[in-house]
Amino acid sequence: MFCGIVCLIIHKIIKGIKLYIKHNIYFYIMIIPISNKILDEFAVKNQEYLVIKKEYNFFNVKSGIQEYKLYSYLTTFFNNAIILDLGTINGNTAIALSHNETNQVISYDEVNSIDHNNHIIYSKPNVKFNIGNVLYDLNEELISKIKMVVIDMDYYRSFTNIKMIETVINKLNYYNYSGLIILDDITNYPISEIKHVINEFWNKIEYKKYDFTKYGHWTGTGIIMINTNIDFTFDDNTKL
Repeated sequence: MFCGIVCLIIHKIIKGIKLYIKHNIYFYIMIIPISNKILDEFAVKNQEYLVIKKEYNFFNVKSGIQEYKLYSYLTTFFNNAIILDLGTINGNTAIALSHNETNQVISYDEVNSIDHNNHIIYSKPNVKFNIGNVLYDLNEELISKIKMVVIDMDYYRSFTNIKMIETVINKLNYYNYSGLIILDDITNYPISEIKHVINEFWNKIEYKKYDFTKYGHWTGTGIIMINTNIDFTFDDNTKL
């Protein structure tokens, strides 16, 4: 009798803990250490897949100048996840994001800038290239599997205007996306008219966010945190 009561109480406690974990994503926190030293010592790979051969060495340029070390490094903290790359252009970002081969990278653009159907980039096993508007495919099931979204876009094209980026972020949040959104060019875009629009957009974002330009691309790298248990510790005592 006593054992039965105790077992029932334990069962209810375990059930309560499971429900708490299910409904509270902040039950634990993933802390990702970040510093220029960590990133500069991080070994990128897969340059053999790049479309533009002269950019092979660009993947090894120090963090704070280029973003590819940061992208590749962050993928090592997720396994068996989907990473969304919006704005394929020449495929550099997609290849950097494919560093952790347990993850699947899905890259979107509305035009094919690679324009070489037999290029080796298409043989990368964990990268899929799509031509079209991501909003048509961005549903609840897909979003539940995504852990990183990188928006590295050519702002001249209609697909990549600020309104489009805002719509993507709102749809992700609507379907309870949990993860990181990384934006390129948030501070120092080289064309002043576009720079102003991007700066204004970034400053209006109300989600928790970090300016990662020091660790990413010199034109500005921003990270938005949405419904996530992820955070960062900065080993070089940087306060963002």
